[in-house]
Amino acid sequence: MGENIGLTEYTLAVITTDKNMKFGGGCPIFYAEDDKDLQHKAMLMAKSVGGMVHDMTNGTLIVVKH
Repeated sequence: MGENIGLTEYTLAVITTDKNMKFGGGCPIFYAEDDKDLQHKAMLMAKSVGGMVHDMTNGTLIVVKH
């Protein structure tokens, strides 16, 4: 009856400078060398999949599809 039931938001990628991060909750993890590389990789990934970048602090960003 007009109800929209389903998965509409999900995390596509984790980008981090933390080389010790090994588990992304089922998402691929991409490692960056520094903050500039972190921002660049996140921007490219978000543009390519139509997602948004969210800062999780401590050198970790996620790309989310809304």
